[in-house]
Amino acid sequence: MGGTGYSFEIVSSVPADKLFKASVFDMHELAPKIMPEVVKSAAIQGDGGVGSFKEFHFTEVIPYNYVKERIDSLDKDNFVCSYSLVEGGQLGTKLKAASYKVKVEPSATGSVCKVSVDLETVDGVEYTAEELNREKEGTVGTYKAIEGYLLANA
Repeated sequence: MGGTGYSFEIVSSVPADKLFKASVFDMHELAPKIMPEVVKSAAIQGDGGVGSFKEFHFTEVIPYNYVKERIDSLDKDNFVCSYSLVEGGQLGTKLKAASYKVKVEPSATGSVCKVSVDLETVDGVEYTAEELNREKEGTVGTYKAIEGYLLANA
C-alpha cells in the first residue's frame, strides 16, 4: 500500500465566491459545456451538499469511462470542499482510494485556488512521475477551463 499525490495553486482574477461556486456546485453542469472533448455527460445525486454524489462520464480521450465522487465536507463560508472517489476511474486497478481538497481564497486581484490530491495506491502499484504529472495537468486544465468560462461570461 502506497500513498502519493500532488497539489497546486492557481491565481485567478475571478472572485473567490464565483470560482468556488462554479468548481464545486456547478461543475456537473459546466463540465460537458466547457470541456466537451473530455466530458460526455455529468449528473448529481443529492442537493450538492455533504453526502451528495457527482458522476462524470468521459469521452474516449480519457482511459476510463467515468468517475463517481462523494462530497465529504463543505464549508461554503470559507470556500472549502473535500470529496472522494467512490466509483470508476482507476479505483480498484491502481487506486484503493483518492481524496481531493479544494480551497479558494480571496485575494486583492481575485482569488487563489488551492487543490490537493491524495492517492492511495493498490498494493504493488506505484504512479510514475509522468503519470502523476499527467493527472495534475488534467486537473489544472479543468480549473483553467472553469476560469476561462467565467471570465468570458462575466
